[in-house]
Amino acid sequence: MSDQVKGTKIHPSAVISKDVIIGNETTIGAGAIIGDGVIISENCQVGTGVIIEAGSRIEDNCVLEAGVIIGSQVTLGKNSKIGIGARITNGVTIGSDSVIRIGEIILKDMIYKMVFKRGAWIYREDSLNCKNEE
Repeated sequence: MSDQVKGTKIHPSAVISKDVIIGNETTIGAGAIIGDGVIISENCQVGTGVIIEAGSRIEDNCVLEAGVIIGSQVTLGKNSKIGIGARITNGVTIGSDSVIRIGEIILKDMIYKMVFKRGAWIYREDSLNCKNEE
């Protein structure tokens, strides 16, 4: 694991694997498990019991609430929020500013700013800044 950096707080019960990079002002909660080669950028909040598997990347200002499971090789774009107990499967990319609601399971990429609730996209803002309610 990298040396502890400015403002970073890691709970003593968190398990951090080798070659993990954790940015400034990031908090890792109790019982979190962080796999090999994970990158967690600045100002992120990783909640209690969160699992982030090997090779995943969490960009700036992300919030992972308690019990979230992030598969291997996942990219989570900046300013995204993942609700309690949500799951993101291996190799998925989540675009910046996305919101995944409590308990959702994400099986494929979300490349736009999106809100995912009850198995469907309820809001999407595409690259042309057009807002769509679905």
